[in-house]
Amino acid sequence: MLLIIKAKAERLLGNFDESLNSLYKIDMESFNNETSIKGEIYNLMALSYCNLSDYQKAIELNDKAISIFKVNNDSLMLASAYNNKGIIHNHMSEDTQSEKFLLEALRINRALKNIKGISANLNNLCLYHGNLSKQKEYIQEAIIINKNLDAKWALAENYNNLGRLYIYEKDYESANTALKKAYTIANEIGAKGIVCDNYEYLSRLNAQSGNYKKAFEYQTKLNSLKQELQSENNLRKIELNKAEEKLNEVIRENEIKKQEYEIQRLERNIYGIIIIFILITIITILLTQRSKRKKKLALIKAQYRLEQSQHEIARQKMELQNMELQNAQLTLENNKQQMTNMAAFLKSRNELLEKIKELIKQGYKLNGSETTIHLKKINAIITQYQNNDKTNSVTLKSTEDINNEFIERLEKRHPNLTQGEKHLACLLRTDMSAKEIAIITGTTPKTINMNRYRLRKALNLSNETDLSEYIKQI
Repeated sequence: MLLIIKAKAERLLGNFDESLNSLYKIDMESFNNETSIKGEIYNLMALSYCNLSDYQKAIELNDKAISIFKVNNDSLMLASAYNNKGIIHNHMSEDTQSEKFLLEALRINRALKNIKGISANLNNLCLYHGNLSKQKEYIQEAIIINKNLDAKWALAENYNNLGRLYIYEKDYESANTALKKAYTIANEIGAKGIVCDNYEYLSRLNAQSGNYKKAFEYQTKLNSLKQELQSENNLRKIELNKAEEKLNEVIRENEIKKQEYEIQRLERNIYGIIIIFILITIITILLTQRSKRKKKLALIKAQYRLEQSQHEIARQKMELQNMELQNAQLTLENNKQQMTNMAAFLKSRNELLEKIKELIKQGYKLNGSETTIHLKKINAIITQYQNNDKTNSVTLKSTEDINNEFIERLEKRHPNLTQGEKHLACLLRTDMSAKEIAIITGTTPKTINMNRYRLRKALNLSNETDLSEYIKQI
């Protein structure tokens, strides 16, 4: 950036060779191909080559700058490049091309509201002999802008250009007024380059108006000032050489610091690589341990699922055994119930036989017709029971229903009885003895007597109450 500033200063001083020299010292390879700084360098080079009359090289470098600014969408710098291209074509006396690019630069700067850029474009549009009416409008607008900005250097250039336009129109009085204003401002700020242009235009003005003596005076002043400027330029060159030596020294110091920084950066990179390697090693170890723990956890989970499966199988087996046990218990209860029903049926049959036996004994005492009637009665009773034998299932079913009704009544009165106590109560109501009940249930008479005692307790009966009679009454 320092070299760019130096190049601009050298160009303003007219040292175009030195300006280019400063720009060529910049390491262009250090910039990205599309950076705007690189475009600015090409733009400055183009102007210097233009001032050295190498217009082909100037156009080539200016085109590179325009291309870069377009890629970066840098409208401000693009306007500057178009302005410089207009100046190059102006030096080549290609006024149409010059006007085209200057107007494009003006359009962009107006859109951006870049006041300084607008002023510069308007001033440059008056560098050639064109549409004088339009050019005077341009320069008057530039004068207004620079007055508001208090830009005296630019204002002095504007009045110089305005005077030149009046010379083209042969309005020598207006030209003289404008040029005097330009001289006053330029002399005030010490702009000797602008004063030189002012002397040139005043010499031309007086020559065209026929005042050759005055024209010669201004030409003499111009030559004298140019010699003075040349002397100052030589002095500046000496000073600039010293400044350049200091600059080179600073550059060398910066280069040393840069190398030191590169060494430090390299050391930091080495440390960084070592740290990264250590971190990668630690991460690898941690990941390996994590993988092992995951496998171990997966194995534990698999073992747990296996154990759960085994527990589930054992539980299902236990449930199956319980169901089988319940089925066996139910089957046993059904068998007991059937045996009870059968016992009740046999008891009923025995009672019938006893009744028939008693009737036969009574028949021994009868005679004649009474015997016949008595036998018919016995026969009717036998016939009735024979019919009942043909429907044993119905009888047994009837007996079972009777027992069920008895159990319902028993449960209502004594709801806390066990299933065994209910079964024993059904057998006792048939007047079966302990021995008979033991044969039916497959136990001993002693066990039946013990169960009778427990049943009595469950029924809350006193010692005086007969168990069988109490059950029959339910």
